[in-house]
Amino acid sequence: MNHDHSDLLRLPHTDAEGKWLEERLETLSVKESAILAAAKLRHPPETAADAINLLASLQDYDACCLVHDEEDLGRVYLADAGLELPDLVLEHTDLEALGVAFEDSHPGTFLGDCYVMYPADPRQAQYDGTNLDTVKDEGWSVKAKIGSPRHPEGVWLRLPDYDDSSDAPHGEIDMALRKLEACIDECTILDARCVFPEAGNLMEQYDDLAELIFDGNNLGYSLDERAQGMQGFEQKLAAAMEYDGCRTLKDVICCADEIRRFSFVTTDKLEDYARSELKKAGAPEALIDGGLFDLEGLARDSLEQSGYRLDRTGSVYLKPRQQEQELSRGAMPMEQII
Repeated sequence: MNHDHSDLLRLPHTDAEGKWLEERLETLSVKESAILAAAKLRHPPETAADAINLLASLQDYDACCLVHDEEDLGRVYLADAGLELPDLVLEHTDLEALGVAFEDSHPGTFLGDCYVMYPADPRQAQYDGTNLDTVKDEGWSVKAKIGSPRHPEGVWLRLPDYDDSSDAPHGEIDMALRKLEACIDECTILDARCVFPEAGNLMEQYDDLAELIFDGNNLGYSLDERAQGMQGFEQKLAAAMEYDGCRTLKDVICCADEIRRFSFVTTDKLEDYARSELKKAGAPEALIDGGLFDLEGLARDSLEQSGYRLDRTGSVYLKPRQQEQELSRGAMPMEQII
């Protein structure tokens, strides 16, 4: 089913809003397009701000494909429950009732050959008409436009695709391939983009779609894990990529996977770092908190003498942990610094 979203560009908009909408719609994946069509039916946008907020919320939705009615949803219900019933049992199963039960627990709407599920907890609108620069297209690692012999114009897919390894036809890759009427081996890469500019030109790095999907998924999984919940993960990863001089997607994946080999101190924590180092040097807390020390200046000098490097944004100090261990044996003690 084809979905035309050009109506969003005809809504009253500022130049900045129009540019944002054009850029976001340009790389809309097949799955996102189906979800957006359902979202528009649910909340018809009246302004560009409405359209921007719909697009910013797409990752909160989900879609089941090859689903036309409650009976098909019943099969989805069984698949989600991990039940593989023999054909004889299926013949005596009320799939429609199961589908209705699925609808009750996952409210949504049928649209073409998809069932689009609404968010359980709709997020607050991100765009208020003044903060367009803060509304980001997030939740992806790699986007690829792929074409096939039957559809050389191509379609976009968005990674990571967590349904790639399952049999359920819900994922980005499955929907794109069905749209193209092709298998992966028959497809060519027409365009490819990484969320990180440090990954370089993906078109120069990949001619094998399967390899690009594999790497895009792996990066996406790492980004979603956020190094087991590392605080300030994106900021620290950007600093680590700069330190490592990442130039390819594989460089970025390696850096994200091994981010804990670095020690980080963000500049909003400089005073905390100085206090910690002073305590290690034996300074009493009353003295530390007495306003006698330039804590931020002390922290910066201590970090630089310990081999930390400040990233180009001026917001993160970092160095490899191995280097930290080596330097600690010959570093100037805090009591000498103060």
